[in-house]
Amino acid sequence: MRNAAVSGLLAVAMAVATTGGACATDRIGARAKGVALSEAEAGRTIRLPAGVTSTLRLKTNPSTGYGWEVAQARNLAVKRPFGTVRNSRTSPGLVGAPETALIAITPRVKGPASLRLVYKRPWEKTVDRTLDFAFVAE
Repeated sequence: MRNAAVSGLLAVAMAVATTGGACATDRIGARAKGVALSEAEAGRTIRLPAGVTSTLRLKTNPSTGYGWEVAQARNLAVKRPFGTVRNSRTSPGLVGAPETALIAITPRVKGPASLRLVYKRPWEKTVDRTLDFAFVAE
């Protein structure tokens, strides 16, 4: 009798765990995903999910002193410092070797958002390049 009761409880526990797991998976699967962005999106209006982090990948060359800086961000949280990824075919420590800057942005609320990035050396006043991005957070 005791074994039957234990078996019954185990069956109920497994059913609850399985159902709960499916619900959690459904909720996770329905979660919005971030968008992969590049320089190609500059000058266009891009739709992004509000509250979800997307990643902007831009070519950079930090060994020469150049890097991307935020000149203006509206309705966006921008994670700093920016991450960088070295090209796997480039020798470590090679001066002038290109890298990729990883800029994580998250729209704060639904509505318009924008980002202006400048590419420059921090000790110089002149800007080498400017990129403007426009977003609509949904």
